[in-house]
Order: sequence, then structure tokens, then C-alpha cells
Amino acid sequence: MLRIVGVCLLLIGTGGYSVCFCSDMRKRLACLHEMKRMYELLYSQIAYCSAAFPEACRMAQESMRPPFSDMLHEAYEETQKNTGKPFPQIWQDTAKQCLSGLPLKKGDMDLLAEFARSLGYADIELQKRAVSAQMSALEERIREMETHMAEREKMAVSLGVMGGLLAAVLLV
Repeated sequence: MLRIVGVCLLLIGTGGYSVCFCSDMRKRLACLHEMKRMYELLYSQIAYCSAAFPEACRMAQESMRPPFSDMLHEAYEETQKNTGKPFPQIWQDTAKQCLSGLPLKKGDMDLLAEFARSLGYADIELQKRAVSAQMSALEERIREMETHMAEREKMAVSLGVMGGLLAAVLLV
């Protein structure tokens, strides 16, 4: 009787783990879409309002959802303090602080940090090019993730269930 309960719990655990893995992939994709939306808003503020990047952060944060709105707000507030810290450092610090709880991979965070290094502080054309390049890189990452997502979800669930069955057979 205890073995049957143990096998059932093992199967539920391995199946649940694979479902959580799939859920994290979907959450990561949603975060990447929100990040792309953030860049689109920043681009529009820079291109059409001729706003400097910190000011574009302030204006775009009103249309974003947390934690991206928090990141933009913190970046703007930090630039207003005039501490002498360069904007790329402010951007990286606030991104690390505000987005640490998201299911983003290290490569996603590196892409976000790399963006700040290529950003010109006051040159609008350079800012537009940097945001545009960032959107292109992010679109490529999203497209790649969307094309392989269904396959990876099926594989994760299959491996979770099969791993649970294998473990159950070995333990019984």
C-alpha cells in the first residue's frame, strides 16, 4: 500500500516539476514581450517627442506594468539625483535590482545590460539606433523561443513523466 502511494507521489512530483518548467518558459516569453514593449515605448518617446533617454524612461514608465515600470522609474530617479554615476551603470544597477525576480535567463539580462553600454546619453539619433538594435535582437530571441516552445514543452512533460515512471520502476 505504501509503495503505491509512494509511486503516485513520485509521478505527481515529476509531472508537477515538468509543468512548472513549462510555466517558467511561458513566463519568460511574457517578460520578453513586455521588455520589447518597453523598448517600443522608449523608441517612440525618443523619436517623436525628442526626449533624452532619462526623460523617455519617465514618460514610458506610466504605460508599463511592474517590475518594468519600477525599473524605468528608478533609473529616472537615479539620474535626477546627479550623483555622477554614468547612465549605463544606473541602467544596469536598476535592471539587476528590479528584474531579479523574473524568470529571465542570464543571456536576457546580459542583453539588457549591453543595451545601456551602446546608448548615447544626449544624441537622439544614437539613442534611436540603440533602441532599434535592441528591439531587433529581442524580436529574434522571441521568435526563436516561440518556434521551439511547443517542442520543448512536450519534451519536458514527456521526460518528467518518463523519469517518474523509471524512478518508480527502480524503487519498486
